[in-house]
Amino acid sequence: MTVIEEMLDCKVECPVDFSKFNWKEIFGTVKATDGLKRPQTLGLRTEIQEIATAKHSGGQFKYVGMREDGKDYTSSSGDNWEDKGCVDMFKAILSGNSLQTKEIILKNYRGNNTGALKKTFDYILLKDTGSMSVAWATWDAANKNAVITDATIKCKFDACDLNFIEINVQPEKKEDFSKSLEVLIEQLV
Repeated sequence: MTVIEEMLDCKVECPVDFSKFNWKEIFGTVKATDGLKRPQTLGLRTEIQEIATAKHSGGQFKYVGMREDGKDYTSSSGDNWEDKGCVDMFKAILSGNSLQTKEIILKNYRGNNTGALKKTFDYILLKDTGSMSVAWATWDAANKNAVITDATIKCKFDACDLNFIEINVQPEKKEDFSKSLEVLIEQLV
């Protein structure tokens, strides 16, 4: 059994039942929003993906990201969840080349950092949008490797702190959302 297989088989107590999530639909939305990677539309891409995660969570996540800072969902058990995704987040771990994820930005202060990372979430959902894989970790796991700069708080997650849910999900086929958005923009202007 490989290390990754052992990590997938490891059962860690979690207040959310991830088997009720439709990961094919969630990652289908991730793939359908690939055309929104330009700076002007990155925020929209993130919001669409987070709304899709809540919609396909089996009723366990409520999306609050548009009105609450520092968390994206509240769960049916009352916990707060953050959601972060990036291409190749788990690549080094899955290939056996590293015991840490790729560095991600937890908080972007845009040059106006207000201090240490405040606990605004209990758990974090981590999505590798390259391998279409997903894991979760605790706030403590995010906080222990946090690096604070003037503009951001970044971190890497140790492999031992990750609770893998799915690896290499085959996304549902959906139309390229950026094409629909271009049509809507042209209709408006």
